[in-house]
Amino acid sequence: MDIGRTLPPDVTADLLDELVASKARFDALLGVAADGIAHIDATGSVARWNVAAEAISGIAAERALGSRLDAIVPEGWTSIRSVPLDGLPHLVRWSFGPAGRAPVRAQVVAIVRASGIDGWLVSFAPQQRFDEIEQLKNELIGSISHELKTPLATIKAYVETLRDNSLTPEMAREYLDVMGDQADRLARAIDDLLLVSRVEAGQLLKRRETVPLDDVLDAALRSIAFDESAHPLHRETAGIMISGDPDLLCDALAQVLENAAKFSPSGHQIDVRGESREGRCVVSIADRGIGIADEHLPYIFDRFYRVDRALASASDGSGLGLFIASALARAHGGTIDVRSEPGAGSTFTLSLPVRA
Repeated sequence: MDIGRTLPPDVTADLLDELVASKARFDALLGVAADGIAHIDATGSVARWNVAAEAISGIAAERALGSRLDAIVPEGWTSIRSVPLDGLPHLVRWSFGPAGRAPVRAQVVAIVRASGIDGWLVSFAPQQRFDEIEQLKNELIGSISHELKTPLATIKAYVETLRDNSLTPEMAREYLDVMGDQADRLARAIDDLLLVSRVEAGQLLKRRETVPLDDVLDAALRSIAFDESAHPLHRETAGIMISGDPDLLCDALAQVLENAAKFSPSGHQIDVRGESREGRCVVSIADRGIGIADEHLPYIFDRFYRVDRALASASDGSGLGLFIASALARAHGGTIDVRSEPGAGSTFTLSLPVRA
């Protein structure tokens, strides 16, 4: 190609190469974007329509490209023409298909050049995604409110009672013990929420040591004030080594042990067994509690998932314990799984690599 004859004098071959490279990068970015991206030109025709836009709308790029926006989004052209020409994103709502069957939430930015409007860039995602985020936020707020307000209310009530000078020293000590237990519950709830924030940020495994499983198990039992008179503990862990961050390993075991105790009737034994198996430490924690039905098993490691909401609401816990245990197992390069039978109990098994 004769560059000198096909380009304006102020456009060099190097500049052309950079423009071509920039377009390639832009096209690649559109290709990997999770949100639908559309470029609508100044005439209202679709100039770009990425892969995600196809998936979200159900409209193939071959059909969309070159079409008037109104032909694929009935309210589209009217909505984007009302967007101010200030270069800022503005929210609009579209729907694809008849009767608003596929609603999306879109952000529109006007592209303005010195010569005038050059079109609009639209980013859109299913409204359902935003609804799910809102639901998750509400569940988080509800969980935090319950976990923080309940022990605070108990502490406040006992403080008011302690102000009554007629209490005997024995009663005062009893009330102080209750307040201490509720303060511990409050601290555990806050610790869980902070740990979840670290999970989401990917800031978990900071160190790795190989230590006796017995040491980690003892620390986990102390951290949850495990009551062996209520749940006799049978352990087969002597001589087994476990590898990872001891504090986080303690957290993982504590979450599973607390879950086992919470959903086991008083007097029922809990078994902890450790094995060294092909370079891995395998820890199983078995209870003889209420068990879990098959339909719930795929979801029990999700945040805030409650198998029985009525039972869960009557017990302590934020619904984060098994989510935390699963995240900690993954952070150590391991896994956690569960076998369960309603009425017969559950067995949770952590499998973690042992590394020097």
